[in-house]
Amino acid sequence: MGPVEITFLILLGVWAFVGVVRGYPRELGVTTMLLIGLFVIELLNERYQGLVENALNVITGDPAISAARAWIYVVALLVLAFISYQGQTLAFPGKGGRTFFDIGTGFLNGYLLWGSIWYYLQQAGWPGIPVTPPFTQAYEVMVRLLPPAVFSWPYFIGLAVILLIARVWK
Repeated sequence: MGPVEITFLILLGVWAFVGVVRGYPRELGVTTMLLIGLFVIELLNERYQGLVENALNVITGDPAISAARAWIYVVALLVLAFISYQGQTLAFPGKGGRTFFDIGTGFLNGYLLWGSIWYYLQQAGWPGIPVTPPFTQAYEVMVRLLPPAVFSWPYFIGLAVILLIARVWK
């Protein structure tokens, strides 16, 4: 596996292409769902961390709590993204075809999904993945700019509410 930051940038490029193919109206629906998912995860991390750790302790034992938590968050985000990309789940009004917005929403969704996955796996020490230090300076800078590192749960739900209001506004 190559450097994490290169893999991340490639995935952002793929998601920007997906944004162009699907169009921004459909991509904004995925953005809304990812924001809601990140809201739930970050709220659990902040408000109910003790409860989550106790449940994971019962299931996995002490040494594996951070790894189990990271993998649960990763799987939850991947399942949420998979469901959100299936069919016409939550589409916004518009036709797409505005390349700047299409690329931007695809890029945003890639940032939210893959940036969050990177963040949670990095926080747990990359459990089960052969990623080891020393990390490059680009890695160190980029890890501080990942969604959960930059935003807390009130921002995620606030942005999701704004998008939902924009969806129903006439």
